[in-house]
Amino acid sequence: MFTAYAQDPAVTRYLMWRPHANIAETEAVIDRFLTAWERQEGFCWFLFTNDTDEMIGSIAARPENNGFNLGFLLACPHWGNGYMPEAIGAVVEWAFTEPWVSRVSAACDIENHSSARALEKAGFVRERILHEFLVHPNISSAPRNCFEYTITRSL
Repeated sequence: MFTAYAQDPAVTRYLMWRPHANIAETEAVIDRFLTAWERQEGFCWFLFTNDTDEMIGSIAARPENNGFNLGFLLACPHWGNGYMPEAIGAVVEWAFTEPWVSRVSAACDIENHSSARALEKAGFVRERILHEFLVHPNISSAPRNCFEYTITRSL
């Protein structure tokens, strides 16, 4: 995770955290993922290539109201290969196995065209602009506008 993407400024540009400076930061994040899973507060999956078993990214689902909110990232060499729409689709399929889930959502910076495209390819619909919604410290300390994308059980 550390060498694949957590220290890469291009990968973390639109995320809510700065690139990891050392492996200890990455290990702390993994510990938080494990704790969240045990408590059923969030679920994170790591993405690997089929041919080399190389870790290339991650996707997380956090329970929110009547569904889940997704966050995801992918190592630069694998951008544009269709991995993320496939992963998003798999997590949506998993989410809708839960009877209480009626929607899955994700927010992305309005300038993050790659994430927007991945969500659209996975069947998500752009619902609205969330004004001054998320801080992306690699761009600005001020909250930035984001698009909210959703997919519902009925779509």
